Amino acid sequence: MEIIEIKKDQQQYISEIAALESDIFPDPWSEKSIRDTLENPQARIWAIISRQAPPCSCASTAPEHAGKPQLLGYVIFYYVLDEGEIARIATSPQHRRQGVAVRLLEKMRAFSYEQNITRWLLDVRISNETAIHFYKAAGFAKDGVRKNFYANPPEDAILMSCEVETSGSDRA
Repeated sequence: MEIIEIKKDQQQYISEIAALESDIFPDPWSEKSIRDTLENPQARIWAIISRQAPPCSCASTAPEHAGKPQLLGYVIFYYVLDEGEIARIATSPQHRRQGVAVRLLEKMRAFSYEQNITRWLLDVRISNETAIHFYKAAGFAKDGVRKNFYANPPEDAILMSCEVETSGSDRA
């Protein structure tokens, strides 16, 4: 598995992210929305991909045997000054509970140190108990509730945030 930053010219990944959005979210972002996000200099899209070897009897590790990259998950976020906001984070259903989202959050923590981001924000559907548990385990705390935040279907959002220590004392 490797984490890559998605760029405007990587249509294959933009299409795959949009497809995963449609599979997972009731309010998916379109390819256009994703491309528009990439126009924002304060936005990033990172994806975790796996380069699986094609089925064959050879044990070669040469590049031509690397296989087609497979999207395992992604995160879309924005940052301004010392604050960041996770807009989307998703893992393909067949790769859940394998550390994909954890690796993305770890990468974001490292990015926090580089950019002096001290706080991350997100919102999550109040019914998404699995995600809420995951975020709490990752250090996020509930800040409040936004009534009727989601439209499709109508639902409240829990606002969560995570403080990030950016001084040298917290770095590993």
